[in-house]
Parts: sequence; C-alpha cells; structure tokens
Amino acid sequence: MNKTSQLISLLGGTGALADKLNLQPSAISNWKKLNKIPLNKHNAILELSINLNVNIEKFLPVKQLPKIRAKILLIICGGIAAYKSLELIRLFKKIEIELDVVMTNSAQKFITPLLVTNLNEKKCYTDLFSIEDETKMNHIMLARKPDIILVAPATANIMAKVANGLADDLASTILLASFSKIILAPSMNPVMWNNSATRANYKILLDRGVEFIEPDTGDMACGESGAGRFPEPKLIFENIISHISESESLANQFKGISILITAGPTIENIDPVRFVSNRSSGKQGFEIATELTKRGAKVTLITGPVNIPIPKCEKVIQVTTAKEMLDKVTQQLPTDILICSAAVADWKFIPQTPSKKQFDINNKIKKSKNDNLFFKTIKNQDILKTIANSNLRPKIVIGFSAETKNVEKNGKSKLISKKVDLIIANDVSDGKVFGDDFNKIFLIDKNHCEEWNKQSKKSIAFKLANKINNLLTDFNL
Repeated sequence: MNKTSQLISLLGGTGALADKLNLQPSAISNWKKLNKIPLNKHNAILELSINLNVNIEKFLPVKQLPKIRAKILLIICGGIAAYKSLELIRLFKKIEIELDVVMTNSAQKFITPLLVTNLNEKKCYTDLFSIEDETKMNHIMLARKPDIILVAPATANIMAKVANGLADDLASTILLASFSKIILAPSMNPVMWNNSATRANYKILLDRGVEFIEPDTGDMACGESGAGRFPEPKLIFENIISHISESESLANQFKGISILITAGPTIENIDPVRFVSNRSSGKQGFEIATELTKRGAKVTLITGPVNIPIPKCEKVIQVTTAKEMLDKVTQQLPTDILICSAAVADWKFIPQTPSKKQFDINNKIKKSKNDNLFFKTIKNQDILKTIANSNLRPKIVIGFSAETKNVEKNGKSKLISKKVDLIIANDVSDGKVFGDDFNKIFLIDKNHCEEWNKQSKKSIAFKLANKINNLLTDFNL
C-alpha cells in the first residue's frame, strides 16, 4: 500500500473522504493510483486531519502544504468559559497561524496572562496604559495587524461597550480602532443573552458588519439552562478556518465579471412633504453587493433611499424614483449580470380634486374642509421586465418577488412572464422581513424550486453567490 493509500485509509477511506471533500469516489481512487494528492487539495486535507485529530505529517508533510495565511487577534473576556480559550490557542498554534492574544482584567480572574504567554509562546497583552507597550503604540498595532479579531468568550459587557462606542480598556479600544473583520463568540447567562438590552446591542453590531458564532443551548455553570453557553472551541476554530479559506479561495471567483444590482425602495412624491413608498430596507441587496464584491466582481449598486451603511462597491449610485432607477440601470448597460432586488414603486400617484383638477405638486397641498383628495395612478415601467427583454439584456438576469400568498406559484409566474433566469421569492405577509436581518426564500429557475430555511440575509447572499457561480458555468461566462 503506497503512502497516499495509507493516508486515505487514515482519513476514513475512499467513500468517506470523497463525501467529506464533496468529490466523486473515482477522484480519490485516482489519487491512490497516482500516489499523489493534488496541490489544490492539500489545504482541505490538512483541515480535515485537524478536525479528525489525525497526524498526517509523514504522509503529507506540513512544509509542503500551503499555509493558511492569516493573522488573528484573540480577545479573551471575563467569564467561566475563559479557560476554553486555551484550547482555541492550542488549535491555532497547531496550524501555525500568526496569533496575538489580549486579555481583559476580568478574564485574568479566571486564567493568567503567564499561562497564555507560555501556550502561545509570545507576549499576552493586557494593559492599555502599559508604558512599555504604548511607547510602540501597540493598541494601534494590534488593531490594524490582524485579518480577523475573534472575541471568545464575548461577554454582554464587551458587546455593550462596542455597540455604544466605549473604549475604556485595551480590548474595547482595539475593537473601535480596527478595520479588521470582527467575530464574536458570546458566552453568558441565558437571561442576559435574551435581555432586551443585549438583543439591541446584538442587532446594532450585526448592522455594522460584526459577525457572531451563536452560543449553544444547554446547562450553564451557574446551574441554569438555556441559550448562552460558549460554543465548543473546535466549532469556533472550524468557523474561523472556514472563513479564512473561503476568503482566500473565493477572492477572485468573479474577477472580470461586471454585476449591476438594484436595492432598497423607490419613492414617488405626492408633494414636497408627502410621498408613496414601501418598507424595503435594502439589507438583502446590500449583502449581495458586499458578497459579490468580496469575490472580485465589478459591482455597480443602484440604491433607493435607505438608512443603513452603504457597502464598498466599485460604484454606488443613489436614486429616488422608479424612473431615475430605470434611467440609471439603462445607462450602466451592458453588464454581465443584473440582479434586481429593489422594491420599486409600481405606480405614481397624481393628486386631484373631485372635479379632476390637478394640483401643483411643487407646493404643499393644503387641506380643504369640503373636498376629498383623489389620486390618478400612472403605472411605472417594470425595470426587471424591460431590461430582460431589451437588446442590451445581460447574460444572467435575476429578480426578486415579494408575495403575501402563493409565493412559489407567483414567483414561477414572474420568472416566465418577465423572461428572467432566476427568481428569489419570499413571503412578506407578516411584514417582518422588511428591515429584519433574516429571511426565508424560494429560489426558482425554469426547472427547479429550492426552499431555503430562514437564515441571515448575509447567509442568503453567500449561497446566492455560489448559485450565480454555477450559472456562470452554464452560460459560459
């Protein structure tokens, strides 16, 4: 038996390894015959061996493996779960990730900086006002150096500090001074986790792009039971490695691909102080724009009026009315892909008196004692249908369908009538989707309908990007 065959056997055998790597068993069999693991699978094999706690050095020397190029700052906050962060340090050290560690004063009540220093084999940072550290401006260095800042365990206190802009120690100062991706793994009493103040801080942080590894449900050290238990270190480790690996492998997935996205509501003015619009927040479209930008696409985002931070895309165009949005979309053509997630107002409303006398909409309409106000409606041009049926139609056209009943049926009908390639349909009957961070959708194409369970809009954007990548192959883009 050659070395590759021995390695495959150690990792569970041909079938199990194929399943874990999402490959055909025949591909693994070829590895055995050639006695060689493809270079582009080395990283996946390494991660799998770590998960299985299997030493593969003699089969696939670590020096031959591509390093996971990442710098991580681990912030350990106070709480009984602080001791579990030591296991996180051990796991990160095992794959030679560059790791720095900061401990809060409360964390030092449970574990010591000396213990962390010995385990990580480098200085553990604890004090914002250290003369030795601050002559080198270490709090800025620690804020700017890492690719990811992981706060584990993250307490209700640190969540409140960051959400409200407090910076009274080294950890909170770093978090406010950093451009890095911030990921929190909370750990706290179930009542604290579900307290309205903590939930409000959680939402604020989500809106600012902070990610969470959600706490587990179970028995707590305090004797109570519920949501708030610190996630297992191995799960946190796998999440971080997955995040790094995805960022590295997907960074150029859509390189050279131009994508035009519409998002948010549009507004139709009645007069200078009144208007007709809808409840769209723009969150889903913004998440899609952010995800596709991360993957190397040239993204142009055309957005109606919103109250959320504008994502970093190649180009952002802000509009108000449906006509302005259509005009700007047309001006940006041609493009490879069009994604219409905006909730465009279907009608203009023209105010009239009962005698059909029109008002000057440049001035505020004054209330009349005797006359009711009537409206003449003028239908706005359907942006999705117009572009999908034009001479400048992009190769891939994707639309959204907000429904209050018969979601799948109506979504399928729109796919056909508007001649688009993909429809994302959702149920908005309870009004909770608008402005929420979560959504449940139906993904509809001409052959299939996939129902995606309720999940974060960020998660939907990630999965939709994967779907679009498959479409690129189908359309030879």
